[in-house]
Amino acid sequence: MNTTARMLDSDALAGASFISLTSFKRDGSAVSTPVWCAGEDRALLVFTEANSGKVKRIRHDPHVRVALSSARGRLRGPAVDADAVIVEETARVKELLAGKYGWIWSAYNFLMATTRRIRHQAPPEAVTVKITLR
Repeated sequence: MNTTARMLDSDALAGASFISLTSFKRDGSAVSTPVWCAGEDRALLVFTEANSGKVKRIRHDPHVRVALSSARGRLRGPAVDADAVIVEETARVKELLAGKYGWIWSAYNFLMATTRRIRHQAPPEAVTVKITLR
């Protein structure tokens, strides 16, 4: 583990309101996305739609970088290298996020469900992104 990773461990990232998750396109260019996360067993868990760009990029290249960030993605610390895997099961990450974010998580889910109903859209498939610092 490098020096930056020692200063910024998974517990510090898991305690943050938002983290920046950077994944990489096939051409090597980076794409950063601010996400909510929860920590479990020295890993970060992120809930996301199965067809999202970040999932497609992680399936191709599991190397990611994570950093503390604002809700808009502005970095609030150094980024560290990590490995990500896609996990089909989402019950545990939803439980952890509900515990961490409380009513905000519930309101977000209500808003997303209402939007889908208005647009006559089916709920999207979801996955967990499990991130382990290097």
